[in-house]
Amino acid sequence: MKVKDFINEINSIYPDIDKNEVASDVLISEKEKSLGYKLPKSFKTFLKEFSNGIMLLDAEPIGGVGEDDDSPCGSIFLASSQIKKSIINIIPTKETITPDKLIAFSLYDAMDSANNFWVFICDKEYTDNEYRVGLISQYTEDIVVVLDSFEEWLTVFWNANKDSDDAVSVFHSMYKTWEEREDLLRPDWRNQD
Repeated sequence: MKVKDFINEINSIYPDIDKNEVASDVLISEKEKSLGYKLPKSFKTFLKEFSNGIMLLDAEPIGGVGEDDDSPCGSIFLASSQIKKSIINIIPTKETITPDKLIAFSLYDAMDSANNFWVFICDKEYTDNEYRVGLISQYTEDIVVVLDSFEEWLTVFWNANKDSDDAVSVFHSMYKTWEEREDLLRPDWRNQD
């Protein structure tokens, strides 16, 4: 789903959704400079045309640009400011990456009151900077789920929520049971006494 289609649909179904002011090109440019990476075109469209950060249907806290108080969920950041590991495993693809190449955009897991978060994986150049996105487990500090882009992430989110009264996060929509989620987040949980 294209980000503009998402914006049109969510505004149509939820006309009173609690949004933040939109981001300016200047705020976005300043954040890109401080991060050292260009943001995905789709994410910039989201920030400029929908909301500069938002608690999306009370299920996904999306960071904005600018100072932390410019966005209701804080500002996006390099994962290296939060991650202790120097090398992050990308479990689904058997790759590794350093945390300074990961930009956190969904800032914690609202459904589980946990610190799992989604990142842009800035591992190489992509058309329009449409990086893959991954979910970092708070337990292992590894990426345990990978999607092709922010637009795919929005698609998963929207497909799970557009016809539902109960909002659900992307991770919860992909892995329905607690056990499935724990197997990814804490692979050794079944062996603990």
